[in-house]
Amino acid sequence: MPYQARRYRRRRRRNSHYGVLIALILLIVIAVPVGFRLVKGVTGAIFGGSKNQVVFQVYNSKAYVGGEIKDMGGAAPFVDDSGTAVVPLKAMCESLGLEPGWEQVSKTASITHKKDTVRVTVGSKTLRFNDETRTMATAPAIVDGTTYVPVREICEALSWKTGTLDATKGDLIVVSKSKKELDDEKLTKIAEEALPKLGPSRQQVVDGSVLLRVDSDKLLLSGEAKSMTDSLGKRGCAVMENDGTKFVPLEGAVTAMGGEASKDDKNRWTVNVLGRESTVEDNGKAKVDGKRVKGDNLTAHTDPDSGRFYVSAQLFAALIGEHYSDLNDGNGTLAFTKSPLDGYDSQKAYLDSMQSELTQSVGGNIPEADVYIALSFDDGPTGPLDGYPEGLTAHLLDGLKERGAHATFFMVGERIKGYDGTMNRLLEEGHELGNHTMTHPGDKLSGLDAESVYDQVESNSKLIEEKTGHRPTVMRPVGGGVNATVKEQMKAIGVPIVNWSVDTEDWRIRDKESVRSAIVNTAGDGDIVLMHDLYTTSVEGCLAAIDDLQSRTDKTYAFVTISELAAIKGITLEPGVVYNNLSDATAQSIQDGTYSPAEFT
Repeated sequence: MPYQARRYRRRRRRNSHYGVLIALILLIVIAVPVGFRLVKGVTGAIFGGSKNQVVFQVYNSKAYVGGEIKDMGGAAPFVDDSGTAVVPLKAMCESLGLEPGWEQVSKTASITHKKDTVRVTVGSKTLRFNDETRTMATAPAIVDGTTYVPVREICEALSWKTGTLDATKGDLIVVSKSKKELDDEKLTKIAEEALPKLGPSRQQVVDGSVLLRVDSDKLLLSGEAKSMTDSLGKRGCAVMENDGTKFVPLEGAVTAMGGEASKDDKNRWTVNVLGRESTVEDNGKAKVDGKRVKGDNLTAHTDPDSGRFYVSAQLFAALIGEHYSDLNDGNGTLAFTKSPLDGYDSQKAYLDSMQSELTQSVGGNIPEADVYIALSFDDGPTGPLDGYPEGLTAHLLDGLKERGAHATFFMVGERIKGYDGTMNRLLEEGHELGNHTMTHPGDKLSGLDAESVYDQVESNSKLIEEKTGHRPTVMRPVGGGVNATVKEQMKAIGVPIVNWSVDTEDWRIRDKESVRSAIVNTAGDGDIVLMHDLYTTSVEGCLAAIDDLQSRTDKTYAFVTISELAAIKGITLEPGVVYNNLSDATAQSIQDGTYSPAEFT
C-alpha cells in the first residue's frame, strides 16, 4: 500500500479517537446537571428542599425543614377544640420562604407567595385569597403572644398539599409546595426521615412509659397512677436518692406495673415484668433473660430501716427494658421510655408536666389502719402558759410524738416570731406546715381585695420558709372564708385551700371533754378535724381522743397530716381548690369530674 494511503488511514483512525473523546466529554457535561436535577428531584419529591416543605409535630416547638431542625422559639403546633391543626404563623412563613405581613390594629395577618396573598384575621373564620373569600373551620388565635393559623385552609388557598400522621405514627403535620398528593407511602418516608430528629409524639412517648419521682410512692404507667406497696401492703415504698444516685423500690415498682418480684433465701430476687425475666443479687449483679447486665451505675441498696430492696435507676431500666432519663426538673423525676429522650426537650417537658400525679409519699412510718383522720390546728404556735413552761404547742408535739400521730399546723405569721425551736420540731417529727395568713384579718380573706389576699398569705409563706427552710404546703383561710378572689390568688401562690369536715368548736366551748367527744363520736375515715393550739382544753382533749380511738379493738385508727391523708386516698391537692374532707367519696368525685366542695364565705 502506498505510504500516502497508510498515513491517511492512521490520521482517520486518530481523528475517530478524538471524536469519541469529545463525545464522552459532551455526554458528561450534559449528564452531570441532568443527573443532579434528577437526584435533587427525587430528594425533593420526598423531603421537599429547604423552602419547599416543612414537617411540624403537634406540641413540639421544633420543626423539620430541609433536613435540619428549626427551633420555633417555644411556639408549638396544637390541635384546637374543633380538632383543627393550627401552626405558628411566623414559623410557617420562615420555613417556606413566605413573606408575612401584620396589621396591628385589625390583627390581620397576610401571607404573600409570588403574586398570591392570603389574609386572615384573629378571631375571624374568614379567609381572603386575593379577591376571593373563603370560610375556615377555625379562626386564627393569639396564644402566649404567638399567632396561630389553621394550616390546611391556608395551604389549600395556595394550592399546596398538606398531610397528617396520627399520634401513633408521630403526630406530624406536613406542608408541601408540591402539587403532587402526599399519599401514605410518601408520608411514611417523610416520617422515617423526620422522626429521628423530632422525636416521638406525646402518645408514643407515654405509651409503655414509667414515671417516678424521688420521695413519691406513686408510679405512672402509661400515664396511669399506681401505688407502690411492699409484700405486706405497707405504704411508703418511695423512690429515694443516696449520694446522687436515684434508687427505685424493686418490689413496689414491679408490683405496681403488674409484675412479680420475689426473694429467695440467698437474698437473690427473681423479677418477672413486661415479658422479661431477671435475677438481681444484693450487690447489684443482674441477668435479664439469662444474659449478664452490663453498664454504668448498676447498683443495689437495702434500706436498713424498712428492709426494702432498692435498685439504681439505671439497673431498673435494664430490668424493664426501657431507656432511662433523669428529667433534671429539681423534683427528682425519672422517666423510663421505649425510645431514648436525649435531645427531645418538648417530650421531656411533657413527661415532666405529668409529675403532679406523683404525690408525696405517705412515709414509711404510717401504719396500716381502717380509719385515717387528719388532725389540724389553727392560730399557733403558742408559747409558755401556766402549767406548760415549755410552751403549749411544744407540749402538744410531745403528746403527738408519744402516740405516733401527725398533724397539720396552720400558723399565723404574727405568732411565729420567737418560737423557732417549735417550728423546727414540726418538720423533724413528721408534721405539716400550713399557712393561716400573716395577721389573721378579722374580716376574713373573702372581704379583702386581691392584692391584700395575696400579701396576707405570701408574706407568711416567706416567713415560714425563712424559719424552717420550707414553704407551707397547704393553707386555710380565716374562718374558712373563700370566694373567687381567694381561690384565684391561692392558685397564683401555688397552695390548695383546706378547710374542715369536723369542727370541735373548741374556741367557743373551752372544755376538754367536748373536744374529745367531738373527735371520738364524729370523726371518720377521711375527715379533717379543726382545732386550735391556743387552748389547753383543745390540746388535752385531742390527746385524750387519740388515746380512746387507739385503744379500740373493732377498728384501727391512724392520725396523719392533710397531705398524707391525700396521698393515702390518691388525691392530688390542686392549688386554689377547696377541700373540706379527703374521704373515699371525695376521691371518687374528683376522679369522676363531679367534685364540687361546699364553700364558706
